[in-house]
Amino acid sequence: MRLVSVLCLMALCISSVAMADPANVEPKDWSFNLQGREIIPEQEPNDTCPGQQMACGDVIEPGYLDPSTFDWFQFEVAVAGTWLTIGIDSYNGSSWDSYLELYADDCTTMIASDDDSGPGLFSLISNFVTTYAGTYNIKVRGFGSGGGDYRMFVTCSEPIPPPENDTCDGAIPIEPCTSGTIVGDLTYATNDYSPTNGCTGYSANSKDVVYLLAATAGDIIDITYTTPEYDGSIYILSDCGDMNSCVIGEDDPEPEHFVWNVGSTGTYYLIADGYSTNAGGPFTIDFVWTCTVPPTEEACCFPDGSCQMLLADRCIEAGGEPMGEGTTCDTVYCEIVPANQTTWGQIRSNYR
Repeated sequence: MRLVSVLCLMALCISSVAMADPANVEPKDWSFNLQGREIIPEQEPNDTCPGQQMACGDVIEPGYLDPSTFDWFQFEVAVAGTWLTIGIDSYNGSSWDSYLELYADDCTTMIASDDDSGPGLFSLISNFVTTYAGTYNIKVRGFGSGGGDYRMFVTCSEPIPPPENDTCDGAIPIEPCTSGTIVGDLTYATNDYSPTNGCTGYSANSKDVVYLLAATAGDIIDITYTTPEYDGSIYILSDCGDMNSCVIGEDDPEPEHFVWNVGSTGTYYLIADGYSTNAGGPFTIDFVWTCTVPPTEEACCFPDGSCQMLLADRCIEAGGEPMGEGTTCDTVYCEIVPANQTTWGQIRSNYR
């Protein structure tokens, strides 16, 4: 299924209340601490972008949205990877259905939006990770004919380093021939990979992390990928530098599941990913890795009495007689077969 995802941290996320009549919405407090912030009243005109200038940490109070217009605000982010949280709340008891949109510096590229994730029918863009340092623009509008008094705040948090297996260079190995459950989280990861050869049926533009598979031809690897907070996508690459090298993957239904019969021995990369742009959150990977035990060489007796260590099939192809699994040329005695004898005769084992 295709989901529109807005990231939130459990400690900060506030669930929305979906109600048909804004007049019946019960007000509730933010879990964000707005004390000690710079309070700035809205200044008209700010109906177009770029709008009113503000800074990270500021609170716009009071603000008023005419239902027939938009309110625009502009602020700067110093470091790429900064976490933005932008919220709208009631002011003077107001209650209306707001809508928040976050735009890039060109005022036209919308990069995040939200309707009802804040208190009542107010909006919250929670912990959006910036992709560049520079100018960002906020557009406040009503949903439908919504409008009225409001307060709005912007929080900018320090970047948090991505996990060690954010890219293939730091891929975490999965032990071959084992089974178990991997518990992970894409919240602080970055979006590095998306297959382009259609092996999942969709693009994969969420954050992602990587696991290393040193697989042998004939192995069978069973994968189940569960993502409670976003639309998951999981796939295997043979080359992290080539997005056409996806050998198998799945996106839909939830949870994603596939069974891979390994065709060629090599190093592969399991990518835990998702569909929606920059989505992420907790996940689990349940895996069962069944290894096929390769055949081993055994003693092979030839008519001239000689012995070689060969695979059974190769022994027969070469005109010899395989002596059985676990035998060696030191533990068997190969008799010479006379030229006029059509059968091997007795070959005696000589265990020493």
